[in-house]
Amino acid sequence: MQPGIYYMNNGFSFSGQGTLTALGVMIYNNPGASNSNTISITGQGTVNMSPPDTGLYKGILIFQDRTASTTITVTGNGGFTIGGTFYAANALVSISGNGDAHIGSQYISRYLDLGGNGALTIDYTASPHPSRRVLQLVE
Repeated sequence: MQPGIYYMNNGFSFSGQGTLTALGVMIYNNPGASNSNTISITGQGTVNMSPPDTGLYKGILIFQDRTASTTITVTGNGGFTIGGTFYAANALVSISGNGDAHIGSQYISRYLDLGGNGALTIDYTASPHPSRRVLQLVE
């Protein structure tokens, strides 16, 4: 995936033994009324994902519509290196790892389920962090 913002109207799925490289991306999920339009990243291949390091959405890898309750699932079995913030304010984020998986740096969700049979590492980094809105009164 090329760097940029991806708007998913029907979810996003990656599975199998292939390779997914998505550096400098932010995935926005708008599942609508269907709970089947989830974000699911699973498999035994190599996954390397990172969020943008500049701009309005810097530091955010996955942003799901605030009202959506569809689950975000990431199950890493080996070479998973996924950085960035997962935002799903009204949903479950399910993260598990088998082997040596580095998945996410921050989770903002209604529910969070962590599990696995190997080493799951959550690498918090203070930078890049999501931008802060500054509200000002201007005359």
